[in-house]
Amino acid sequence: MKVGVAEVLKLLVNTAEKGANVARIIRSDADLLNLLVEEKTGDSKNQRFVQDFKTLADVLVQEIVRHDLTEKIPDIKGSIYGEESNTFTNAVGESITVEIQATKQHTTDLLNKVLDGNKRAADLLAREAHESVAVDVGSGLEKLVGLEVNVEDIGVWIDPIDSTAQYIGGLHGTVENNGIASEGLQCVVVIIGVYDKRTGLPLVGVTNQPFSTFDTQSKRWIGETMWGVCVGDTRVNSFSKPPPVKPRDTPIILMSTSECQDIQTTFSKKCSLHYAAGAGYKLLCAIQGLADSYILSKSSTFKWDACGPHAILLSIGGGLISFKSLQDGDLQDSETLVRDLQIRYDKADRPGASGAEQWCNEGGIVAYTSTAMLKTIKEIIA
Repeated sequence: MKVGVAEVLKLLVNTAEKGANVARIIRSDADLLNLLVEEKTGDSKNQRFVQDFKTLADVLVQEIVRHDLTEKIPDIKGSIYGEESNTFTNAVGESITVEIQATKQHTTDLLNKVLDGNKRAADLLAREAHESVAVDVGSGLEKLVGLEVNVEDIGVWIDPIDSTAQYIGGLHGTVENNGIASEGLQCVVVIIGVYDKRTGLPLVGVTNQPFSTFDTQSKRWIGETMWGVCVGDTRVNSFSKPPPVKPRDTPIILMSTSECQDIQTTFSKKCSLHYAAGAGYKLLCAIQGLADSYILSKSSTFKWDACGPHAILLSIGGGLISFKSLQDGDLQDSETLVRDLQIRYDKADRPGASGAEQWCNEGGIVAYTSTAMLKTIKEIIA
């Protein structure tokens, strides 16, 4: 069965917006947010953090995407993968599998169990889950006319709410003069990526920042959606004006504050280092040209973090490779080699590892917007 790439893109953009609406509604009610927080434990826990959280917002957003994609493209159901387990434990210890039901009332009834009888919250969330959303994808769709993919050849990675800690914290982050917010709700991103099962390479990526800009007049957050398509020789994205790809005289590099000190020291000698929360947000900053690269030497990001942004990076002439492969590789034959080094999404990097760890991006990541920038980073490492 074939499906049009334009149809897939519109579906992803709309479901991402539905997920963003859920995130905003939950975040707007402090009591509701506190009610919905459950600490991750065991194999579901991200080992980087002392505390890691799973919220019903995460699960709902993930299941909205799964439900809406499956409703329109039934054959894709078994190929949709997410960060979160959709099993939730309510206040009385009852284990419940959260899935969007056939009707709003049935979804309300299920969420009511999760929320231990909070009917108001259950009804509010169910209404959003079943709400019809139609987002203007913008220009570029005409370039996708006639472009199709085989449904059996594609898989989907979902990161329902990347930077959960920032989401729970609820800080209104400050955007600096460089356009980057180091922390806060601005760092929260809904990420959906479609990849080719045969090659492992990303094909379509959609990101939605539910809290991109705060409107002081309405006292409401306004979101921002970005997307990119890289199918065959077709490169299309949501940018009316492509982000700058020419490296600056002094490259701006994004890192995590937890990055190894020797890596930070090496790059600080020739680059301007900046720090921000959330892997998805840092990838978006590179995509938007706010930074020349996002570098992480640790294996602490996952397939769901990277697949969507990776597709957008490819659509603008950049890419995403592992830090280790850049260290070890030779970029003399840059076109072929850079293509071969791209991160893949069809197989676990740590097969046999427990829980989420098997799906980490082994050897770190390097996001870049041009081959010239990648060569600059390689020279600094050398």
